[in-house]
Amino acid sequence: MASFPFPDDLIHLQQQWTRTYNLLAVGQEKGAADLRRVLIGLSCLISGHPFWRAGGYSAVRRVELRRAAEAAAGGEQQLVVRYTDGTFTVSDPGAQPS
Repeated sequence: MASFPFPDDLIHLQQQWTRTYNLLAVGQEKGAADLRRVLIGLSCLISGHPFWRAGGYSAVRRVELRRAAEAAAGGEQQLVVRYTDGTFTVSDPGAQPS
C-alpha cells in the first residue's frame, strides 16, 4: 500500500486525537463530556484540513494518517475498546480478545 506524505500539522492533530481518545477510553479525571468535545473538535480540524483537498478524503488515507502519526515522534497507538456482555474493556492494540 502506498504511503501518503502528510503535513506535520496534520500528523500533530492526529496524535492529539489519539491521545484524547485514549484518555476517554481509560476514563481519566477530566470529564468525559469535555474529552468528547475535544475529540469532536479535533475530528473537525482533521477532516477539514486543506491536505484533503488535493487527493480527497478517504478511509484508506485516514488509516495511513493514523499509522503515520503513530510512527512519528511522540506518537502512540490507539487503544482498543470492546463491549461484550454489557461491559467495556480497554486493551492495547496488539492484545487478543478474550
